[in-house]
Amino acid sequence: MGILNRIASEVSTRSTVTAGVSLRDPVLVSWFGGGSSTNAGENVTPDNARECPEVDACIGLNEDTIATIPLDLFERKSEDERERAVGHPLHSLMHDQPNSWQSSAEFRAMMEGFRETHGNAYARIIAGKSGFPVSLEPRHPREWHPYLTPAGVAYRWTPPDSTPRTLLQHEVLHLRDTPAENFNLAKGQSRVTRHKETIGRALATGKYLSLFFKNNATPKIGIEVPGELTTPQVEAIRQQFIDTHGGNNLGKPVVQHSGMKINAFGANNEESQVVPIYEQATAQIARIWDVPLHLIGEMSKSTSWGTGIEQQSIGFVQYYMRAKFVAWEQALNLSLMSADTRKRFYFEFNIDALLRGDFKTRMEGYALMIQWGLATPNEIRRLMNMTPVEGGNERITPLNMVPASKIMDVLLKTNSTSPQAREHDADIATRFIAQIVSSITSQEKLRLAA
Repeated sequence: MGILNRIASEVSTRSTVTAGVSLRDPVLVSWFGGGSSTNAGENVTPDNARECPEVDACIGLNEDTIATIPLDLFERKSEDERERAVGHPLHSLMHDQPNSWQSSAEFRAMMEGFRETHGNAYARIIAGKSGFPVSLEPRHPREWHPYLTPAGVAYRWTPPDSTPRTLLQHEVLHLRDTPAENFNLAKGQSRVTRHKETIGRALATGKYLSLFFKNNATPKIGIEVPGELTTPQVEAIRQQFIDTHGGNNLGKPVVQHSGMKINAFGANNEESQVVPIYEQATAQIARIWDVPLHLIGEMSKSTSWGTGIEQQSIGFVQYYMRAKFVAWEQALNLSLMSADTRKRFYFEFNIDALLRGDFKTRMEGYALMIQWGLATPNEIRRLMNMTPVEGGNERITPLNMVPASKIMDVLLKTNSTSPQAREHDADIATRFIAQIVSSITSQEKLRLAA
């Protein structure tokens, strides 16, 4: 089959099988190229955008963060109680191994990378006999075309080695970026496509600097001599100038004679503002991907989040990563669980690992949690990857504080079962209070009265 017949066949198949598919068919994009030329002369696509070091650093940071933060499935035991559902198949699916060839970290990093470059990330959901998913198989975004139907979102999937097929919403895990693509609300829009000019400037500036250092072909000075010169004469004058003013003789005064003139050519990189342009492009790319400059190695700009790694990490989580965590959690809840299952179970990232302070600060925080009964010693030991200790599962309650309305109950021990015991305790409390009062001196009484 010829190339034109093949293209026509594939496009025709899509158009007849699925109504409402956009005429901007991905088959045409894959055959004729989905690239977009920029004013800087660079062709920028979601597939090659990471050739720009700044883009790669930003996306890599987001990938690594999503991939390495613990992702757990929780069960609601009551309105105020929850616990990790470690025995549930969905917990193993996302915490350990989503498919036969990837770890959880690898899967999450790949999906986040696709979402940040192409605006969409897709994975086929393979369900088991129990009805719960047993595998998540990521596929390249170019293979998918989502579209809205009266029943929800449907997906036209065109694998490179098979015929197109349509999958329903519960068969696809879809992570989309915002805003939606033009004319297709079911599909996220690529940040690379939206900001191709900024990425193109960074690529062009980097390429210019590379070529400058490789070739350095622009002469800094020219020797102007009146009259015509033969080729041997030109070479002789050039070599004589190099021998006289090159190497260790750099900066040696030039003696001009016979009408010779020395002319300076062009502007240097500083005069051309190459470095400021590159720094500006770097800052713009960091803003595009919601990444603080100091986290991709750009330290020329100071941060207003305070000092110390702890404060910077808290700012990164609160202002940049939180939206990504929520997008992941809600996509997993909607795609992997039914409405009834979502009432009982839900996914959540454990961001405590990102918010840890220094050792002293963490120890003081753990001590306060134990002291005020917010956690048991063994719960804290579990956070520190330490084995439990005997008696460590009981909460500790401070004895030196009690509600004011209960003070006499504590003194009189009203929880005693015997009336004789309560009478005895009341007598002891009365004598104790009398001793305290009698121990106050006359001068102290006058001072207290005043």
